[in-house]
Amino acid sequence: MPKLKLSYFDASGRAEVARLILAAAKVDYEDHRFSFEQWPSIKPDTPFGAVPVLYIDGVPLCESGAINRYLAAENGMNGANNLQAAYIEMIGGVLGDVFMKVPYFEKDPKVKADKLVKVFRENILPALGKMEKKFGERGQQFLIGDKLSYADLAMCNVLMHTEAHDAKYLKDIPKLNALKDRVRNLDGVRQYYAVHLPKGF
Repeated sequence: MPKLKLSYFDASGRAEVARLILAAAKVDYEDHRFSFEQWPSIKPDTPFGAVPVLYIDGVPLCESGAINRYLAAENGMNGANNLQAAYIEMIGGVLGDVFMKVPYFEKDPKVKADKLVKVFRENILPALGKMEKKFGERGQQFLIGDKLSYADLAMCNVLMHTEAHDAKYLKDIPKLNALKDRVRNLDGVRQYYAVHLPKGF
């Protein structure tokens, strides 16, 4: 295995699925976290002025999607064939799209709370509801195929944050919630969450 260093803010954000892949695979790597105050001094050394960056034997790989697909493929979490890989990416993309509507940086607590209610009602819950229905119809233990993929880790990630924010939102997606609980308790992931428990939005 090459020497890996994952560089990102000391927050979950766009690096969390990559961290969960590495945790589930029990891969040793440098989890380089930094504060928002440190970012201006780090930014000039990144290839495109953005993070996350995965350094593979010192060579940078940028963009969270590329990083997730690479790490998943290297560790057997990107499906059994190209079609499964495409559906895994689809799930990750949909989750990214709807959860990016969360007002993460809104400073007014009342405004943020009102916006969150609206985003969950209009964007997040409809998407999760459709995934819940399809997942129930498949009757499998994992979202795609018959083993863990980074789609399951991405789902676990967003539902862990949702649970920390307000667990009532999980009551209408019991099968996805059960998937979240299975994934969070996997060896490697369980130890990761013991140190880095999500705090909500």
